[in-house]
Amino acid sequence: MLTRRYHRSLSLLVLTIPLLLMFAACGGSRDETISDVAIPVPNAMKKGSDKPAEISILGFGAGQASFHGSMDTDKLIEFYKKEMPARGWQTNMNLRSGGAVLAFSKAGKSVMVGIGKQNDETLLTLTVSGMGR
Repeated sequence: MLTRRYHRSLSLLVLTIPLLLMFAACGGSRDETISDVAIPVPNAMKKGSDKPAEISILGFGAGQASFHGSMDTDKLIEFYKKEMPARGWQTNMNLRSGGAVLAFSKAGKSVMVGIGKQNDETLLTLTVSGMGR
């Protein structure tokens, strides 16, 4: 009986480790809060040195943060096309011409995702705006 349990545990461990390594290799993502809104950002993108800009006037809030990294622009575009709707954001715009501008909305908030290249780096700009701040 002990041997059978040991083999099951070992089999489960052998199956689990490759899955964990596969997900770790993808790099994952983290949430960045911009103007009180959590926005997913791939771990491959690092926050820019500029402090995020935020403004709040008469209940209208807006904020912007920039990121840079070596992530392929097409993969970054696909990341936001998948992640934002999965979090309840409605796609409003998808403009591609060299770089890309994507727009999403949810609960009175809007998010603009700007993606481009400069030299050998990928640039990501996230702009959040809306009422209720």
